[in-house]
Amino acid sequence: MTDFLDIAVVRIQRWLSRAPHLRGRRGASTLIRKATAAGEVAPLLVGWEEVAERCTEAGQIDGVIPLRLNTDDEERIAQLEKQLVAHLRALMPAASFESKRRSGTSWLDAQLRTPVRTEWPAPTAEWPLGKRCDWCAEWSANEQVPVGSDGKKALCIDCRQRTAHAGYATSGHADLQPGTERDLLDRWTERFPDRPMRVPDDFPELARLGETDDATHLATIHADGNAIGQFRYETHRALRKDARLDFDLPGAIQHATWSALLDGLQAATDPDADILPVIAHLVGGDDVLLSLPAHRAWTFVVELQRGFSNYLTESLTAAGLTKVPAPSISAAIAFHHYTHPLSANADLADELLSAAKKEHFGSAPALAWHDRTHEGPQPSGRPSIRLDQVGAHWAELNALAGLPQSTRKNLAAIARTEDGQRLADQIKRLGLTEVVHRQVTDLLNRENPLNLANELGMVRWWRGDAR
Repeated sequence: MTDFLDIAVVRIQRWLSRAPHLRGRRGASTLIRKATAAGEVAPLLVGWEEVAERCTEAGQIDGVIPLRLNTDDEERIAQLEKQLVAHLRALMPAASFESKRRSGTSWLDAQLRTPVRTEWPAPTAEWPLGKRCDWCAEWSANEQVPVGSDGKKALCIDCRQRTAHAGYATSGHADLQPGTERDLLDRWTERFPDRPMRVPDDFPELARLGETDDATHLATIHADGNAIGQFRYETHRALRKDARLDFDLPGAIQHATWSALLDGLQAATDPDADILPVIAHLVGGDDVLLSLPAHRAWTFVVELQRGFSNYLTESLTAAGLTKVPAPSISAAIAFHHYTHPLSANADLADELLSAAKKEHFGSAPALAWHDRTHEGPQPSGRPSIRLDQVGAHWAELNALAGLPQSTRKNLAAIARTEDGQRLADQIKRLGLTEVVHRQVTDLLNRENPLNLANELGMVRWWRGDAR
């Protein structure tokens, strides 16, 4: 048995949301990647080879430093652990960290065992007399810092780190581009070498990539894999049964996530465009957080969910693990005006995603959504949708999206009255009988996530392209 120690950034979404601005989140995302990158950690392990080495079996997981321990000297292990946590704390002063120590025959085997945890919580702000940070409003500001076109801002030490590492998406120098977006562009170029792209530098520019020149709405999308722990267990059990098989589980998940993300962007990007309609905040393992123009969200998410399972199935088949079922990925979309704080929209998407995953117990690719502009700041409580349900109703959604806005408003008003006969007559009059062929009771069922009222809300942000 071998001991493994994973030192990780935890409660990442909460820390990312600490600063409500795009630049603050970009900087935070870059810091997570920088702090835990193999090249950044390697110098810290020089001279500690007899204590630990980086666990290459774990792959590159943003936010995690995976170690294989080479000694049982608890004092030396504790010294190294403190040194690595100090490294993380220097770059991310307000983040929370956690160490997990496990034993196993391999890193994957150890991941299935109950860890011994050590918490390294974020420092509590102590309030001296002074000004609060202009970004997070949690810690006291201790320096005036130039922040792009916003002029000088009074920032705390954590937010200063964010702006120092945020970079600019439009920079011609790769080192000055935000890390996640640089990875996105690199992977896009690798797949489409004859179609170079850039990404928007701010939300107004991203919104303008919508369906009209005066487009103002975005979609904040959060996606996360379902039952990944069970997937690890099934994979490990299959590998133990046949020692000839080999499978890079972290690498397969990363490949599936990025490949499916590129599929979604390809489907959501105009053929003659030279700008990808996305700002990527976080892509790590099976976790995705990004922003798109509102009208491109549904196309993107459907392709992401389909591709994730398909790519994992391909990897499993290539490794000879044909009996291991590939997990799915669930997603949530928060529609909002581009001026609304990113932190609030990310929190809303996270809340929707958590509810959707619980609703389906991680057994299906679920999709939840909320329109903050038309429904208010709090989730409506509607049930989440399964991916297969969206696919089954795609033609119906396309047909509704093709109606004039005034006609859709009239249909929605009739749906709210729950007058079944009047609704049936209107559907017939509009020539929708061939595509909207469900029973009126189903269309009016409030418990149905794809009732007519919900569908009309969905197609407010619909491109109308066929899948």
